[in-house]
Amino acid sequence: MIYSRTSKMSEHNYSAWWGSPEPCPALYIAATAPVNEEAKEPFVKDLIAALDTGAPLTALPTKYKQKAKLHPAAPVKIKWAGYPEERVPAFLAEVSVDEYAPRLVQIIFSDRLDQYALIGRNLMRHWHMILKGPEQILEIRE
Repeated sequence: MIYSRTSKMSEHNYSAWWGSPEPCPALYIAATAPVNEEAKEPFVKDLIAALDTGAPLTALPTKYKQKAKLHPAAPVKIKWAGYPEERVPAFLAEVSVDEYAPRLVQIIFSDRLDQYALIGRNLMRHWHMILKGPEQILEIRE
């Protein structure tokens, strides 16, 4: 793949993970309501989020749901151990990582998450990512 000289690139060390014997690729995220007149103040800021290539959507802990004040979009069909229902409410939010442009994506809230979030494929698809396992580094290009 050829990158323009203006494309952004950053490297992130893998993060120690709760209960895991190995560090994993993770990033700090911020999330904002898509329409917020209050200077786009994030309802989530500097929350560690693991990359989850098996997750179709980005998921945040339920404890942020009330602070987010988001209106549910259409329910989505999801099969995940954290959801006994087959369809769950999805919400639109702008999610940002580092200096990269915020992306408007569907998110879900999960009771199974507490201190961290999951970055799903709907957010990952905006970047070219390289996992450098031996060095435990995640490289991102926009």
